[in-house]
Amino acid sequence: MPLNMIIREKRKEIGLTQEQIAEYLGVSTPAVNKWEKGITYPDIALLPPLARLLKVDLNTLLCFNEGLTEQEISQFSKDVITTIRNSCFSDGFHMAMKKIQDYPNCYELIHTAALLLDGALLLYGANITNKESYETEIITLYERVIKSNDEQVRNKAIYMLVSKYMGRMEYDRAQEMLDLLPDRTALDKKQLQSNLMINQGKFSEAAELLERKLLMGVSEIQNILMSLTEIELKEGNIQNATYLADTSRQLTTLFQLWDINSFIAPLQVALARKDVETSISLLKSILSAAITPWEMNKSTLYHHIAVKGNQENLGKQILPALISEVENPKYEFLHSKEEFKELIKQYRAIC
Repeated sequence: MPLNMIIREKRKEIGLTQEQIAEYLGVSTPAVNKWEKGITYPDIALLPPLARLLKVDLNTLLCFNEGLTEQEISQFSKDVITTIRNSCFSDGFHMAMKKIQDYPNCYELIHTAALLLDGALLLYGANITNKESYETEIITLYERVIKSNDEQVRNKAIYMLVSKYMGRMEYDRAQEMLDLLPDRTALDKKQLQSNLMINQGKFSEAAELLERKLLMGVSEIQNILMSLTEIELKEGNIQNATYLADTSRQLTTLFQLWDINSFIAPLQVALARKDVETSISLLKSILSAAITPWEMNKSTLYHHIAVKGNQENLGKQILPALISEVENPKYEFLHSKEEFKELIKQYRAIC
């Protein structure tokens, strides 16, 4: 909590007016008013008596060693998202960076802000100038988080950095980050936690935990299949790639994932084969699935997972990124096709 808010909140807690604070400290009432608005700050000589008057220690008054609660970080994240949606990415970015300046050692805040900005950059990247500059700033945030004493937060940041450095083809740096990650332990904490919940009769909580674990595991397998498909294509093994792509499609159906996942790997194969008809058909399916909400809460496998807040259609948010993807050279053989051009025009109108 910033100094001005501490002064205001603590003053109200002990039932003093701004006039009384001013009288006790020998300053003017407007001066106290400016302190509470954050316009000016108390003279350094006034800090000890101000702290005693407000019944707090200097560390609390000056926000030393203070972080934010999980609830405060969650609320701030919502505010940043709202700012990005209603204004622009730049405003949301500077809002997040200002908060980080206020809490430079709150690694949970820094990590959350990095993830949030990273995701927003992906969703709205097509309309953002200086995108590379923002990407560099976000990587710097992840790098700050690896100094955290919280192993879980630190490892999440390291994981993201491995992915970032790979994307930049900085493979040596990616390996350095990867070497920092611990090997998985033999014990599965989430499985143990769910077993404990079941024994305590907390069936809904246990089911939610296990459903999240299942979803994460299936999503990991899906990503592996897509990566293996890409490898087979680069090695020229079309038959193997086709089998893997079909397996990925079946996995989506079997484990009730978002329909869009059914078509991504098969599209990789169709593009590699320069199959015009199949590529356009799969693109139609992907774009149609993108604007169709994934009603996870109605799934048999995931219905215990709580859906909180207003669930906007994620697909519509990623449409600009999907449309931008077709500018990639691997789609070049489609660019002259009228059906392809009409399809892209149709969905550009929705963005």
